[in-house]
Amino acid sequence: MASKIPIKNIYYLLCYAWNRLEQGAIVDVGRVPTTELVDLFAVVLCDGLKHLARRGLEQGYKLREEELSGVRGRLDIANSVRRFLFMQGRSFCAFDEISADTSANRILKATLKTLLSAQDMDGGLRKRVQLTYRSLHGIQDIKLSRNAFSSVRVTSSSLFYRFLLDVSNLVFESLLVDEASGSARFRDFTRDDDKMARLFQSFLFNFIARECPQWAVRSENIKWQAASETDPDLVLLPRMQTDISTTRPGEYRIIDAKFYRQTLGSFFDAEKIHSANLYQMTSYLMNAPAVGGIEASGMLIYPRVDRVLREQYEILGRKILVCTVNLDAPWRAIDQEIRDLMN
Repeated sequence: MASKIPIKNIYYLLCYAWNRLEQGAIVDVGRVPTTELVDLFAVVLCDGLKHLARRGLEQGYKLREEELSGVRGRLDIANSVRRFLFMQGRSFCAFDEISADTSANRILKATLKTLLSAQDMDGGLRKRVQLTYRSLHGIQDIKLSRNAFSSVRVTSSSLFYRFLLDVSNLVFESLLVDEASGSARFRDFTRDDDKMARLFQSFLFNFIARECPQWAVRSENIKWQAASETDPDLVLLPRMQTDISTTRPGEYRIIDAKFYRQTLGSFFDAEKIHSANLYQMTSYLMNAPAVGGIEASGMLIYPRVDRVLREQYEILGRKILVCTVNLDAPWRAIDQEIRDLMN
């Protein structure tokens, strides 16, 4: 990219990609003190946990075994006899106790601890993360792992927890911890073209589905309009799955979201649209069956690098628009630009 995408825009991209826009709006990312992603996630988690604390942290039942002066829950006769407790008027019992020491809260606490190991966090923000971490003193310390994230369960009424867990998972995947020193370095995922391509695609899909209700949005598998005596089931042909397929009365549009550091490729020192993108889109359009008698048109969307693209072509009778979205712009401008492209 010609310039770094502002972290506020990265935040909105993530909120749309995760389909967590309402939950993301609870956090004021305008208060992030720097342009570093590690500081963005620290603010999101601290503000998020403050919000959760006000309404009450998630609680669950935790099995507790204890020697008591009476009976509570399930009486453990074997342990009570072994310890001669009945002679003392006591008993050994197992009972469920309500506690904030849940798997979701453990992950959030562990993520704060992981952030504290990041070398490049803002000093003032580090103090806030420390205070938030200490406020979770009744919650067990764990080590973050993929298994911890895959096994956690949250209810549909706890979508804000799901949002904070998405942030925590991104922190877990992005921090490189030196096991010897305990310090960590934040790996900027915005420099990873593959990850940004997936983020850009998911963002566009959910943005169009949410903000452009005149369109029905889906991803679809397109079957090859082909025949073969040697491969009758066409299993050797590559799968054609669209990033975004949209339909509205009288229009069927296939959209491919592409993310490159340079929007245009180079051929003999001349700027050209990436040929592979055009070939792929043309294959989609020529093989996609008509919807309601309407033939598909195509749209290639790139992040803007150095100039606006609004190039229209007709290839083999199918219309293709090649365009850009300026991710460096204020969010309202990005919002309007995409809406305009879809109108």
